[in-house]
Amino acid sequence: MRKIYGSRNAYLLHDDGTIHYPFSKFLTNEHNNAHSVDSASQALRIFYRFCSVHNIELAARAVEGRCLTLDEIARLIGLCFRPLPEIELASDSKIVSLTSARAGKRPEKMPHAVSPNTAKTRLWYIAHYIHFYHDVFLAPNLIAPDLRANTRHEFNAAAHRIKRAIRGSKQGHHHDIQSLPINKFMEIIRAIFVWPEEFFLTKSGRLSRTILRDRAIALLACECLRPGAIGNILRSDFDFKGNRLRVEDHRDRRDFVSSSTPVLKLGDSTKVNSASETTITLWPFTAFAIQEYLDTERNDIQLKRLNNNSRGFLFLSQNGSPIKHRSVITTLFSELGERLKLRGLLDATDDRTLWKRRHYHFNAYVLRHSAASFFLESKGTDESVLDMMRIRFGWTAGSTQPLRYAARALSDQANIDLVNFSEELFKGVESRSKK
Repeated sequence: MRKIYGSRNAYLLHDDGTIHYPFSKFLTNEHNNAHSVDSASQALRIFYRFCSVHNIELAARAVEGRCLTLDEIARLIGLCFRPLPEIELASDSKIVSLTSARAGKRPEKMPHAVSPNTAKTRLWYIAHYIHFYHDVFLAPNLIAPDLRANTRHEFNAAAHRIKRAIRGSKQGHHHDIQSLPINKFMEIIRAIFVWPEEFFLTKSGRLSRTILRDRAIALLACECLRPGAIGNILRSDFDFKGNRLRVEDHRDRRDFVSSSTPVLKLGDSTKVNSASETTITLWPFTAFAIQEYLDTERNDIQLKRLNNNSRGFLFLSQNGSPIKHRSVITTLFSELGERLKLRGLLDATDDRTLWKRRHYHFNAYVLRHSAASFFLESKGTDESVLDMMRIRFGWTAGSTQPLRYAARALSDQANIDLVNFSEELFKGVESRSKK
């Protein structure tokens, strides 16, 4: 089973190429976010494999007034802990043995098991599909009132058990946030802006033809923007005179949107609250870098072509079209990280808070997290500052995300104070021993 897109709809296909209509309708009607479609499709593929192995047909069971048994639900829960490729490639007997009571280990204890959070998400989508399948396909076609009521009860009960199978999972800790120390963060910004020719190179070591574009993208990540939001910016969103950037959703300007398309996070979501659209004030050097790119590189690319294929987007590829795949931005930061590492800008040997790590992690999100840490370092952790942070970083008014960064900032400061105090104690003991 595989997922395809067509006419802005998502479809799940059988191995013979035919469309699985209930699954496809569920993906199209219930999800409008490409990442949600991906997660839901993975869960449905697991559910399809489970049903085919155990000869379960929901429509046939509905006629009998039943859904899934407790034992089947337990097996399904266990299967959701296994990697999707393993489930789809394994034989039917292997799938049965994985979740059998005779198995030596439970599926979640076997090697390569997915995290409880992932399994919980898969089960949530499966439970959602069971509700959807009953309400859309079964209930309208069950004539007998008693059978309709009994089927509704059984399907709701099965979905409820599946959804609540994993109620607790690992909570994110503020020390899970990967960010750079403030001094390292500032050094990297300085290096990117002042010496771009040392960091934006081709694989052969030559100067990249997109050096100014890549520098502007890197500096926008240092401002706080997510990679998808960077690739989503229009030329008209940038105001050089006011050093302002409008962050809005522009996926309607693209012919096709998938989970790999750089778009604004939750930009068109109607399922959850979102505050991704905002306007931020840029640092003057970031605005200068963007304008320099516009006046030179971007202008030259468009002058070489008769047609304007930019669709108004700010950052273009060499053929004059917008950046179509997130991998372009991901690769940019991956290569930038390697060159920063070679020049010692990611050296972490002197950082006492790290354990057995010689270098800091580096990607676009590390720069975003570092920007958040720098924001709190420079402005404090008052509630008014946290509100400003929610606006700038695109979080909803009630988001607790700023509190995580504030806790991280306070914890880091406490660690620094403790290290300084410890050094004073050792110096005191050393001076006393010399007397």
